[in-house]
Amino acid sequence: MPVEFNRDTGIINLHNEKISYIIQILGNRYPVHRYFGKYIPNYSNLDDLPKGNHAFAVDTTEDFPFSITSLPLEYSTIGDGDYHQPAYLIKDEQNHWLPTLKYCGLSITDKLPHGNLPQSIGDSSEVTTLVLHLADDVTKLQMDLNYTIFENLSLIIRSTTLHNLGKSALTIDALDSLQLNLSDDNFISFTLNGTHAHEANPMTSQIDSGIQLQHSFRGTSGPQHQPFIALSRPETSQFNGEVIGTALIWSGNFEDSIEVDQYQKTRLKIGLEPTTFSWQLKPQTDFQTPEAILTWSNHGYNEMSQIFHQFSTQTKLSKPSPIAINTWESMFFNVSDSKLSKLINKAASLDIEMVVLDDGWFTNRNSEQGQLGDWQVDSNKFPNGLLPLVERAHQRKLKFGLWIEPEMVTTNSNLFQEHPDWVLNYANRPLVTARHQLVLDLSREVVREHLLKTITNLVKSNQLDYLKWDMNRHLTQVGNTQLPATEQGEIYHHYVLGLYDLLNKLRQSCPNLIIENCSAGGGRLDFGMASYTNQTWLSDLTDSYDRTKIANGFSYLFPQAIFSNHVSAVPNGQNHRSTPLESRLQLASIGQMGFELDLEKLSVEQKDSIKKQIETYKNWRKLFLYGSFYRLTEINDLNIAWLITSSDKKTAIFFYSYGLTSSVRKIQNMPLHYLKDNINYSVNNRIYSGLQLNQIGLAISPSKQDFETSLIFITENSHPSN
Repeated sequence: MPVEFNRDTGIINLHNEKISYIIQILGNRYPVHRYFGKYIPNYSNLDDLPKGNHAFAVDTTEDFPFSITSLPLEYSTIGDGDYHQPAYLIKDEQNHWLPTLKYCGLSITDKLPHGNLPQSIGDSSEVTTLVLHLADDVTKLQMDLNYTIFENLSLIIRSTTLHNLGKSALTIDALDSLQLNLSDDNFISFTLNGTHAHEANPMTSQIDSGIQLQHSFRGTSGPQHQPFIALSRPETSQFNGEVIGTALIWSGNFEDSIEVDQYQKTRLKIGLEPTTFSWQLKPQTDFQTPEAILTWSNHGYNEMSQIFHQFSTQTKLSKPSPIAINTWESMFFNVSDSKLSKLINKAASLDIEMVVLDDGWFTNRNSEQGQLGDWQVDSNKFPNGLLPLVERAHQRKLKFGLWIEPEMVTTNSNLFQEHPDWVLNYANRPLVTARHQLVLDLSREVVREHLLKTITNLVKSNQLDYLKWDMNRHLTQVGNTQLPATEQGEIYHHYVLGLYDLLNKLRQSCPNLIIENCSAGGGRLDFGMASYTNQTWLSDLTDSYDRTKIANGFSYLFPQAIFSNHVSAVPNGQNHRSTPLESRLQLASIGQMGFELDLEKLSVEQKDSIKKQIETYKNWRKLFLYGSFYRLTEINDLNIAWLITSSDKKTAIFFYSYGLTSSVRKIQNMPLHYLKDNINYSVNNRIYSGLQLNQIGLAISPSKQDFETSLIFITENSHPSN
């Protein structure tokens, strides 16, 4: 039984064979946190909660000697004694904050909380959800704290549901998905931060008394801060040490925080960003927060990543995509029928599997100043439309895709001229553009219906196989002239719900369509968008050396199967670096492979190299995409090494990225850690025991030129080991 409830002690043990999450219903009134970590069958530590007899504690009572001020509550607010960062702030009609809600029961189900949000997936044989019911007797608000556990994953899915059962509206000013209290502060924080073309940089810092906080006000998750934070012990490495990680399944504004109080206790929170959020919870209505993933690992960051990867793989879209050639870096806006016809033939000759026509294919789009929003094929560039090109590609056994930016519009488009009220805006204020664009208000159903009809028609009438869904600016003037003033704080939230609704309906309308997520690269790579899209363009930076770092950062959360990596020309268009073609090809093989260069300019030798690597990729594609991914180098190491293994550990791929060459020509041993000790492996025609490869490793020779990479295939061998 994955939920055990001792009514005498109030102890609830939510567990599988790997982890326990332990709660105590204290005095039959407050759920308090007792433990999260390795599975414990019997928990009896009932004497370690602080009594309320310390300075500045709110009063206790004779029958309840504890103070809210110092209790590790499962979910708390401010106003009646808890002075930490609140998990929720809800006001009644007198504009007073509701107090800490009281426990009134629990339920256990084999289902997940239902809502209009991306959510984890699991059937009744592998999922159990514990729901703690809290209530406020005055307003008749019921709050459900949802805890879902999977049979074989070391994680808990947390969320909160509100039910207004009263007769008056309530105002939600803050509502987190997760709050977790920990008994000490001996942690370092681990986050992923960055910017455009420099996404997902791993960062660690020692936590100290006070509050560490990161958030997004941008309307999207954004490249600046991933909606993720982890707490690890100071000695934690990729391979060893305790890590507690949490990520939000959400693509909009978020906030996560770590607070260390005066008693060196730590509180971790993640959820909706409160400054840009307010919600009128009307009588007899509900509100559901996004889900938060909470993981526990005792074997370092790699095990944390494996938990996230396994969750993502079993619950999200993931299937092999065709090897693509994208027109952007070779043609930019200068696309045409004749150029695409030649590209189709060239791509087929190199065994590429799909042609993607990027920006510039629609009317009046010859630069960033060109129009967005009408999505009509430019008859000057494509006098016969796109369908003949698509049919030609299909005849050559190639798939065909388009770039599109559905959430955006420009003032020179017919759509804006006809519906200027369809954009996010403040009444009586000048419109604020970015990249010459405005943002369509996806909170409005009429806007979503128009977009769904337009995109579906575009896909079906042109027999498209793929869409690259881009978003190249963030939200400003998040207002809606159709809503009353009291509901303007809901628009950020409604926007993301509208985006999910649009993507979900497009999926239903075009079930075989491959959708690549893009926001000027990895600017909206989160577990929310990963629920509706097949893959993500990791970064607009296509330089193989820097992109290796970006992929390495994103690998802490996401499996390589969703990484879209392309081979570009040199010198690179973003940072002007030149890297070897072999390095670019090898990196592009880790994930969904593609190309961004001018095939007409390739030499015979380059074409041969490309065909050879494509053949290798196709032969090993299943392992490249779906193997277990491990980092073999630490966070601050200059070079990067990865190991990708099959589930039975009989085959593996080793990838190593060098930086600059050095005059110190030393050979480095790289232990592989994750092979099976008792299997013999063939590596470059030599036989090694798994034990030797795990403990001593492969010998990494010095590089012969800057920015080289090494890709080594490891297979089981039945011969005796050396």
